[in-house]
Amino acid sequence: MTDDRLSKEEINALFHEAAVGKEEDVVSFHQVEKEALSELFSVAIGSLTTTLSSVFMQDVFVSNVAMEILPEDRFQQEVSLPYVEASIRYEGAAAGETIMMVNPPDAQDMADIWQVAKGDEGDESVDKSLTAVMTGMMDSIHKGLSMASGSSFSGSFTNLQVVSEYANSVLVEKGTEPIYVDLTFEISIGSIVHTVVHHVVPGSVAKQMSELLVSAEDLQAAEQEEIQKPKEQEAELQQSKQPEQVNEEKEPATFASRVKEPEPNIQNVQFTNFSQEDHPYSEQRNLNMLLDIPLQVTVELGRTKRIVKDILELSHGSILELDKLAGEPVDILINSKLIAKGEVVVIDENFGVRVTDILSAAERLSKLR
Repeated sequence: MTDDRLSKEEINALFHEAAVGKEEDVVSFHQVEKEALSELFSVAIGSLTTTLSSVFMQDVFVSNVAMEILPEDRFQQEVSLPYVEASIRYEGAAAGETIMMVNPPDAQDMADIWQVAKGDEGDESVDKSLTAVMTGMMDSIHKGLSMASGSSFSGSFTNLQVVSEYANSVLVEKGTEPIYVDLTFEISIGSIVHTVVHHVVPGSVAKQMSELLVSAEDLQAAEQEEIQKPKEQEAELQQSKQPEQVNEEKEPATFASRVKEPEPNIQNVQFTNFSQEDHPYSEQRNLNMLLDIPLQVTVELGRTKRIVKDILELSHGSILELDKLAGEPVDILINSKLIAKGEVVVIDENFGVRVTDILSAAERLSKLR
């Protein structure tokens, strides 16, 4: 009969493996990952402007998007209590619990504005109104994340509460993490509300997102570059400290030799390497982000100039003669720059324009710069 008990050495080895595994579980972010996450959330949160304008039926501006990675203890210190906490469960490309934080007075104002916009003033509770607002924000952010990353993001609204103690936060109840990604942005709703919203994402969830943007090869290349850069700087520093070459042949100590100017220190020129290197963000991904930017398209029938006297005399039924002939192609402008020409058509009950002449893709891109 054999003894199946582990030896002391085997037990120590198991404990050592467990300790190593625990250290590896600590989430950390390389600088290139931080930059990728910052760019991703800037694009996603920037899309809130259009969504919230339609929700509140007022001009809404989202600005000053910023990201900071905070250790758990520092995050607790910087939280201003009390605050309204909306719990959002991320699903799809990244999964985990996240929250949105708004101070209570501004949350109340946002709920009131939403009720007025819906025409349900006084008919809905503050909780239901604010839940509708937060759900709209959540859907918009997930849509922006999906477009910017090329992956599918979704989520569900799980809870709304006022947190007066940090221990009552959903993030703590679900399990404290060593670090959090704190995304802050300012929201202005007309002249009524101007507040700062915090979207807090646990480090484990943010890590899933960074892995979608930065491959292991890109990360390894960035780390290797950081290792190599100090070595190159040190080599350049040592080269700059080399003493000037001294001519070993002694010249006669004549007056001319004593007053002769010293020989210049001639060194090889160090040219900067301008070769293109792989960047963590591929050109295709950056281009995909730009493809969602809205541009103003204008179709111009023609133009004319009139003096102030003629403008003041305009009334119903007045006719302005344009500088284009009947049947001549109309101008198609993108952001006030001529891109193409076309002819006017009617689509059902709407006007349209059929493109008859257009610049090349390269020329169009240069026009939009």
